[in-house]
Amino acid sequence: MHPKNNTKYKSLNKIASHPSVEEIWDEDTDGLWIQLNEGWIVYGGDKCVHEWSLKDLINAFKMVQKC
Repeated sequence: MHPKNNTKYKSLNKIASHPSVEEIWDEDTDGLWIQLNEGWIVYGGDKCVHEWSLKDLINAFKMVQKC
């Protein structure tokens, strides 16, 4: 496992190695999360990516951009 990937999903290791990622984790009742490093945003300026499914999280990560 990648040290920034605190989930059971090995498929997130590639995303965890991206310079924008501070940490990835999951919460049983609150979905999957990616905390972004300073200087990176998603959507309207959010510092976290949050989705309920692995597929949606991976797709949402494609919207991360440097600011």
